[in-house]
Amino acid sequence: MRKKTLITGAGRGIGEQIALKFGSEKHDLTLLIQKKEQYPNIMKKLKKYNIKVDCFIGDLKNQKFLNFLSKKVNKIDNLINNAALANTKHFLKVTHKELDDITNVNLKTIFKLSQIFSKKMIKNKIKGNIINISSQLGHVGGYNRTGYCMTKFGLEGLTKSMAMDLGKYGIRVNTVAPTKTIVNQEERQKTKKRLNLIRNKIPLRKFSTTKEIASIVYFLTTESSSSITGTSIISDGGWTAGK
Repeated sequence: MRKKTLITGAGRGIGEQIALKFGSEKHDLTLLIQKKEQYPNIMKKLKKYNIKVDCFIGDLKNQKFLNFLSKKVNKIDNLINNAALANTKHFLKVTHKELDDITNVNLKTIFKLSQIFSKKMIKNKIKGNIINISSQLGHVGGYNRTGYCMTKFGLEGLTKSMAMDLGKYGIRVNTVAPTKTIVNQEERQKTKKRLNLIRNKIPLRKFSTTKEIASIVYFLTTESSSSITGTSIISDGGWTAGK
């Protein structure tokens, strides 16, 4: 029987590449996307894999949408919490609404979805996986990233505690923490100077790629990683190794 994987933020970037990787490995997919215009693109790219794909469009900050998913999706083997908000404002300029939004998407929604679907794994006796897409900024601080760092550091702690609570059910919980990842070529052209500055801070002098991150995520769902839980795979080119 095919395994079923649910991926949030699957409409673009890392999330889309994760969907393509799991599709190529013949997983049936449940995809959560934010914008309806993302739907035809991802469905077209997945068509060649001849798998079952359910795609739901909604706002992860909306509890009604989460309730809908709980009723609609009965069984999964893997939950990939990829969706996230960024915030690049100085600490003194982050608004309360921005703080609420980034906390809701980057932490609270992950908590809620993980709780919903770990209960379903336990009910169906599935020794599944929950993989949270974190960041190198869940391990080190950064200028103008207070809201983002707060949520990613929190996500690392949540992941460790979830792994301890869910280990007895055979459910593994891990994070993947990339460095800067180029998700479209337009960004490469428009912010060339900024990207060069960032690259020069990375010991390997290279960014993460969406394909690299997707492959690491897939690895964490395989038998080869069956003893890995409660930890983070940091794909940062050495950024967090030291100065």
